[in-house]
Amino acid sequence: MPLLPPSSSSRQAPTWTFSVMSLAENSPIAIIEWDAELKVRFWNPRAEEIFGWTKEEMFGRHPSESQPFVHEQDLTRAREAVQRLQAGKERWNLCRCRNYRKDGSLIHCEWYNYTLRDASGQLLCILSQVVDVTERDQTLLQLEESERRFKATFELAAVGIAHVSVDGYIVRANTRLSEILGYAPEELTLIRADDITYVGDLKEDKAQSRRLLEGVFPRYIIEKRYVRKTGERVWCTVTVSLVRKPDGMPDYFISVIEDSSRRHRAEMERDALLSREHHARTEAEELVRRRSAELAATRSALVQAERLATAGQLAAGVGHEINNPLAYVLANVTYALEELGRLDKPIPGVDLEEVRKALLQAQMGAIRIRDIVRDLRIFARGDPEAIGPVDVQAALEFSIAMATHQIRQRAQLVREYAPVPFVRANESRLGQVFLNLLINAAQAIPDTGTAEHQQVRVAMRPGEEGWVVVEVSDTGKGIDPEHLPHIFEPFFTTKPIGVGTGLGLSVCHGIVTGLGGQLRVESQPGQGTTFRVLLPVGDLDSPVRSPAPLLAELPKVKAPRRVLVIDDDPEVRQALARIIGAPHVVEMAETAHEAQERLLTHRESYDVIFCDLMMPELTGMDLHDALETVRPEVVRRMVFMSAGAFTARAARFLEDHASRRIEKPFDPVRVRAFL
Repeated sequence: MPLLPPSSSSRQAPTWTFSVMSLAENSPIAIIEWDAELKVRFWNPRAEEIFGWTKEEMFGRHPSESQPFVHEQDLTRAREAVQRLQAGKERWNLCRCRNYRKDGSLIHCEWYNYTLRDASGQLLCILSQVVDVTERDQTLLQLEESERRFKATFELAAVGIAHVSVDGYIVRANTRLSEILGYAPEELTLIRADDITYVGDLKEDKAQSRRLLEGVFPRYIIEKRYVRKTGERVWCTVTVSLVRKPDGMPDYFISVIEDSSRRHRAEMERDALLSREHHARTEAEELVRRRSAELAATRSALVQAERLATAGQLAAGVGHEINNPLAYVLANVTYALEELGRLDKPIPGVDLEEVRKALLQAQMGAIRIRDIVRDLRIFARGDPEAIGPVDVQAALEFSIAMATHQIRQRAQLVREYAPVPFVRANESRLGQVFLNLLINAAQAIPDTGTAEHQQVRVAMRPGEEGWVVVEVSDTGKGIDPEHLPHIFEPFFTTKPIGVGTGLGLSVCHGIVTGLGGQLRVESQPGQGTTFRVLLPVGDLDSPVRSPAPLLAELPKVKAPRRVLVIDDDPEVRQALARIIGAPHVVEMAETAHEAQERLLTHRESYDVIFCDLMMPELTGMDLHDALETVRPEVVRRMVFMSAGAFTARAARFLEDHASRRIEKPFDPVRVRAFL
């Protein structure tokens, strides 16, 4: 208790009994007894610890006799508290103040003071119980500062932030989110998050939320559309995290929302521009020619222009541009072969068998181009292929058989196999990875006729829990350290011109990472190279996924069908019409706008509608959306054609309509299955 210096000395014995004295001596709280003149009668051990003076130093004195005891700013409050007790205005009081210790340091204390008086009311003593609250006060200050900073961060953030309850209600929203959505903050707290999410994006958002609640991942990022108060849709990038209670149960979600509508509009404009650039035939011929030396020149140009930033875009766009003309090349060759087979009489001067062979060779060449394009697209975006349990050893042995002629001329093949479980993969794509790594290993060893002194080692073993490790090593020349960071980049190669394309390792990397695995490399110049493939273990009970069945709304019948073909490329329209053939009636539309006028304005009906996905101005996806609510029966008859989905929206759309899609170049059997 902060007390004033006494005016005279007094050395009377304490007025307590011995049992109370013993309790006071051992109290964890400082206990001080002052006489009526504010001299110390009792000063327990805890008081010694808090203030630094011993009881011998303090007995019969006041702490302020030798140095300040109460902080100057608290002195008046302390004096008034004592005076109220002395005057009998209060029997007890609480005084909070700052006190100086003997060493001059400052502490925060709470003084609980009360008086003892005799029967006549004469003041006998003042008893003080003192608690050092310095640490508590500092903690409270830190908490207040933390709360202030949190509120400032929440309210002044440049992105929208919301706390959402587990049942979907918005608990708290900041100012930026109000600006994005057009609602006042208090209005948002009355709304469910689902109610302001565009219905077309709800399914994916809910699926991700369920995985987050199940603990599959700590957070997720999604592109989705919100519906503003005005009804306008706004694209946003949303990062969602889950806060859990101390017992591990879900508490609430934290959503960070960034307005991405401007970027989305730019992407749409870019996609429309790419879809109009259709110089397909020239592009296809050029790409076939530059599989060797010209590819090196292209590589140099790409290295100088944005490198990896544009490589993915290039691959997706090139694949689209090749597949469109390749669609009618393959379709017309197939049509010619079928018509040739219907000839029942020889044509004078024409060797029909040679014609048939020439067409078959052309068909095989076109199929090779299709496969090249598929591989080219992998490093930009993995193709949706069948995934299931794969026997790693079987895939390795198949690849070894394919590469044996390359290996045996240069090295001895060494196998080191340990039992491993099946992995989750696509067998053909995994075989492609192993084959590429084996050929690279063989080519890394000089062909000097010393195969018995060189090795290509293939190892297979279990990795950490849930993983299988496959290693392909060679004793070749190794890779220079400056080249290692670029080894998986598209078009990067250390091989001579004409030996490699620079796509092999980047394609392998795309396949492995697309399967949820990792592809690593270790190399020392002159000592060889090891490529290490880490693959996730597969579920032995899960079957390989097969293509989705055709819809029941498109029965296979032999009766003539009325068919509408929508594509901005006239050659594609004509080629598809030839595949469909008699007895069906085929009508054509050059644009989605023309088709929309037929279907909505004139209410025309068709049994089957083949619609290109990417067209200028109005895409096949836009046409689908326009018809979905007005003529849903027409939407169920639509089949979507794609030369490659190189936007996130197109990829999601094709995945959602997997049973009603055909890839360019066309498979005639699949096309006719829809009829």
